Amino acid sequence: MDNNLQVIRQVLDYIEEHLTEEELNLDMITEEIGYSKYHLHRMFTFVVGVSIHQYIQRRRLTEAARVLVFTQKPLMEIALCSGYDTQRSFSRSFKTMYNCSPSRYRKKSSFMPLQLKYDMEQRGKIPGDRVLNIKTVEEDSIYLAGYDGSTKHGFRVIGRCWNLMHKYKDEIISRTDKDFLIGVNDYKEYESNGPLFHYIAAAQVTSLAYIPAHMKAFTLPPSRYAVFTFRGKNEDSLQPVAEYIYQEWFPNSTCRFNERNPYDFAKYGETADEHGQSEIQFWVPIL
Repeated sequence: MDNNLQVIRQVLDYIEEHLTEEELNLDMITEEIGYSKYHLHRMFTFVVGVSIHQYIQRRRLTEAARVLVFTQKPLMEIALCSGYDTQRSFSRSFKTMYNCSPSRYRKKSSFMPLQLKYDMEQRGKIPGDRVLNIKTVEEDSIYLAGYDGSTKHGFRVIGRCWNLMHKYKDEIISRTDKDFLIGVNDYKEYESNGPLFHYIAAAQVTSLAYIPAHMKAFTLPPSRYAVFTFRGKNEDSLQPVAEYIYQEWFPNSTCRFNERNPYDFAKYGETADEHGQSEIQFWVPIL
């Protein structure tokens, strides 16, 4: 008899095989797998982070976005292959997911996968929901005030920077966003044979004119960013998230790194829920 994780793996494979079939739903899947709807729904939601219905919709719209960018198939054909009866209902769902119409998305010629096939091998490696909401934004210069250090002699410097930041953050009178603090990984001095990079723990400020004397001022240049939003604990390592973004998401997208801006940064929400989780955003400069 298969264990529960093997059942979820079967469900994921079955969804991929029947993704373009209109009748793909929980009833169809439970009949194939031989599980009750109640137990399969609960188990799938617990493991994957979203319901079967939400997962199917996100996978279908992700593949629809891929077809929009890389083919010239008519919208109606894409809508039908995505499980929608009408082009209108497809366009409405697509706009909700991607924040733009299918026609506009096609003109942008930039593929942003919102839901790749869930990888059971990665289960538990990404903290929080493990479901990333993704968008692109254009930002002017970002001004920061805080503390920095090199990881040349180890990663304890990161903890020291954050201890100072939390101790003195209330002294910053020009904070632009009191809901988030920012951690920057600056790779200008990165060495492939060692974990050397510069780290900055900071708050975003309106200008660099009025920052505490014991803090340093930093400026991130104007850039376009891919922003990945999820929920997690601020003290958790972001390494699994970074690995997913750089090793899985980017290779499947059409986004290109902005090599002139060799850094990325995380925005950590200051307000945690009853589970100790807050909103975390991971920003990567792109062209």
